[in-house]
Amino acid sequence: MLAIASTKNQDSLVISLDGRIDANSAKELEQQCMTWIDEGEKKLILDFSAVNFISSAGLRVILLIAKKLEPVQGKVKLCGLNATLRDVFEISGFSKLFDILPTVAEAL
Repeated sequence: MLAIASTKNQDSLVISLDGRIDANSAKELEQQCMTWIDEGEKKLILDFSAVNFISSAGLRVILLIAKKLEPVQGKVKLCGLNATLRDVFEISGFSKLFDILPTVAEAL
C-alpha cells in the first residue's frame, strides 16, 4: 500500500510517499506523476521519508518521470531516503542519475 500526497512549495511540487513502492503501487505513482507533469509541473521532489521498500518497478517509474521531464527542462529530486533505500539506489546506479538530498528543505 502506498499513500501519495502533494504540496506546492515555491516552484516545486513536493510529493510525499508513504508505504511500499512495489509492482502493485508503482503504476498508481506513475499515473499520478504523469498527470502532474502533463498539467505543467516541471520540478518534482519525491519525499521518501515514510517509504520502507522500493522494487525495480518503483525504480522504473522514477526513471520514466525523469525521461518525461527532460524535454521540458524539468527535474526530479529525491529526498528522505533511509539507509536501506540509499543502498538500493547505490547498487542500481540510480544515485549517479538523480539528485538525492537528505531533506525536502535541501531539495528546494
